[in-house]
Amino acid sequence: MRAAVLTGAGKLKIDQVRLPEPGPGQVRIRLEGCGVCASNLTPWEGPEWMQFPTEPGALGHEGWGVVDAVGEGVDGLRAGDRVGGLSGHAYAQYDVANASELVKIPLELGNAPLPLEPFGCAFNIFR
Repeated sequence: MRAAVLTGAGKLKIDQVRLPEPGPGQVRIRLEGCGVCASNLTPWEGPEWMQFPTEPGALGHEGWGVVDAVGEGVDGLRAGDRVGGLSGHAYAQYDVANASELVKIPLELGNAPLPLEPFGCAFNIFR
């Protein structure tokens, strides 16, 4: 699969890497998109503490897409479900996420782009 790798301040490349496999309690998502969080801006600028290159797909955590593989012990999600939520390497074609950090996208929303993680942040603020 293809994944973005930050190689330095304001620089990236696209690498071919292995397809990740879901572990227990996880699902693999064929990503449709990923938001860019404000927390990504500082690493992009290359502060002294930032280490390059990043892991493939790293910093991407606002992904959404379709479940294509399910790890052992996952209930409530199956291949073909459209989901969004938190993951860790979503600047790629696929990512693995804990099933507990994902929500199904209602069928009524069709195939609209839907970065759900920012909605979660808003709900936490109001809570």
